[in-house]
Parts: sequence; structure tokens; C-alpha cells
Amino acid sequence: MTPKQKYLFDLRGYLHLENVLTPEELGNTQAAIERLVQATPDELPSGISRGGEGFSNGFSADKSLEALTLHPATWPIIKELTWNKPRFNRGSLVVNTHERQEMTPLHCAGEGFRWTRRYGVRDDQIFTNDVVAFFYFTDVYPGDGGLVVLPGSHKREFARPENLFFPEPNNPDAPLHPALVNVTPKAGDVVIITELLTHGVLVWKPTDRDRRFLILRYKTQFFQDERGIREVFPPEVMERLSPETKALAAYGPEWEEKDLVKQDKVILTL
Repeated sequence: MTPKQKYLFDLRGYLHLENVLTPEELGNTQAAIERLVQATPDELPSGISRGGEGFSNGFSADKSLEALTLHPATWPIIKELTWNKPRFNRGSLVVNTHERQEMTPLHCAGEGFRWTRRYGVRDDQIFTNDVVAFFYFTDVYPGDGGLVVLPGSHKREFARPENLFFPEPNNPDAPLHPALVNVTPKAGDVVIITELLTHGVLVWKPTDRDRRFLILRYKTQFFQDERGIREVFPPEVMERLSPETKALAAYGPEWEEKDLVKQDKVILTL
């Protein structure tokens, strides 16, 4: 990470990286997503299911999408934030439309009494054990809706008062609280957050276009939650993943470094 990226991530809890995808990468991923959107339930790849506004395990629908788990622009950042101990945890595709008229409420990891998520800085290096990368395939403009964040909240020490920022949570026309930021990426951009950052999703307002993005989640390779250590992907999904992705999704002890991590650039084996 550059000094500027470190400063902004530590200050705000997120980074907005512009023009990450090349025109070829963007075109290939957009085409793959369109095929998925147009597919009938029987035509969906095994292990991928449509539910709500998205596709679980949608990252595995095409190699152009799977490759984003190790994209050269985000891979060094993911490694650094996890102190070279990353584990790919989940990847879902979201297609957000105006038909849903309820926002996703503000939320974050660590609310309540779950203290398994961590954020800190030592020896000029940021550490967080729960990272999310959002890859965007369509444009978002101010006023459209979409991702909203509370900058700096990843360092909070007190519980967030209920309805503080959204006194009228079901009113899509209510003005946005000045402490919140509606992030508006363009197609090809990536937003990286620590899951400890308070975030939500505003109602998507455009009726003539949707919001398409991939959610890629990373934890440390030794992270254990209430489910314990197990494979998070169905066998049929694991079967079609490239060896590099399988290695990234594997658990490992705290004292070991995966061979994959030692590579600055990783190309999937097809």
C-alpha cells in the first residue's frame, strides 16, 4: 500500500480504487454476468443459486470473475492488510434494482458482543482480519443510492444509537446524514473496506439501469468464527476452481505463510 492509501484506509476504513479493471477485463466480466442474469434456474452452473438480488458463489460462474479474487491491483493490499495470511472466504454477485424499496440497514462486524474481528496498526502496518472488496461492473452516480459508509467507524468504542443516522429508514427521499458518505464507483472501480466499518445500502433509485458488483470476502487463514473451520464452498464449486483459488480459500496456521502469498502476481491455472 502507498503512504496515501495507508493514511486514507486508516482514517476512513475504506479505499476507493478507480479504473482497476482494464477494458478487456471489464468487457469479459460484464459479458459473464449478463449470461448469468439471463440464465434460467436450470442453466445456472452447479453450486450457484439465485436469491434476492444476487447469486451465491457467483464469482465461480466464469474464470474472468474468479480471477478477480487475485487481481494484481487488490492482491497486494489484501496480503498487506492480513499480514500475509489471507484466506478467500466467500464471493457473491449482486444485481441491485429499483424493485427493492427497502434499504439494507447500517451494520458492521463486531456489533453486539462478537469480538473476533480486529483492526490495529503496528510498525507502520495496518492489520485487519476481515476485509471485503467490491468490484463494480456498472456506473453509480450521486443520487442513485447504493453503498453508504460511516467513515472512521471501524475504530468506534461505543455502540451506535438506534436510528441515529436514519430516523426514517424506509423513506428513500430523506436527506443523507452529513456524517455518512454515499460511495459512487464507476464500472471497473473497486472499493475495499474492513468489515468493522459501519456500512449499508441505500435504495437503488434508477429505473432504467441496475447496479452490478461482486462481493469478495477475505479473512485471515487462521480466523475461526462460530461455524468453526470448514469449507465454505460447496463441493461442486470447489471442483471447478483453479488451484490458486483453492489455495487462497484454504485454512492455515498462524505461523505459516502460503506459497501463493510469496507471489506478487498470480495467474489462474485454467
